[in-house]
Amino acid sequence: MPDFDWKATLAGVAPVLATALGGPLAGQAVTMAAKALGLSPGALEEDVAAAVQNLTGDQRIALQKAYNDFRVAMAQIQQATDAAFLADTQSARGQTVALAQAGSRIAWAPVMISGLILLGFFACVVLLFVFEREWSERQAALLNMLFGALVLGFGQVCSYWLGSSAGSKASGDAVRKIAERAAG
Repeated sequence: MPDFDWKATLAGVAPVLATALGGPLAGQAVTMAAKALGLSPGALEEDVAAAVQNLTGDQRIALQKAYNDFRVAMAQIQQATDAAFLADTQSARGQTVALAQAGSRIAWAPVMISGLILLGFFACVVLLFVFEREWSERQAALLNMLFGALVLGFGQVCSYWLGSSAGSKASGDAVRKIAERAAG
């Protein structure tokens, strides 16, 4: 007789909880599943596995509720992360504006750093893709590492000056919520 795959059964009822069992949130998923199954607060994964083998209708409903609660908790964590990122970006831009309004030369620092990153990025593009040259293994590895770092920097420069899609979406969502409250 094949072994009972309790995780597959759990995945059929509460997919996000089952998926979380294989990752860094496994402890939280086991705790929520154990609570939904009516097990003690200190229940282990083995206890959940045994309980899943004989699910009742009420336990299935409780697991689906735990699944929904877990999804809400994960969405709240993502929202808090996005809000922190947006606040950090707005803070950096606000500081630049305040320094520029005060006439400080430091206000040019983001412009200069952005310019250096863009210059380095395009210089690497030219070196890698335009010039035909034999690079030693060490030179090629170093140039590739530099290019990888500059690609990340290029993305950050674009996000700083043009805004990020996540930040733009969050701003758009906030404006929509305010408009809905004002209309309602």
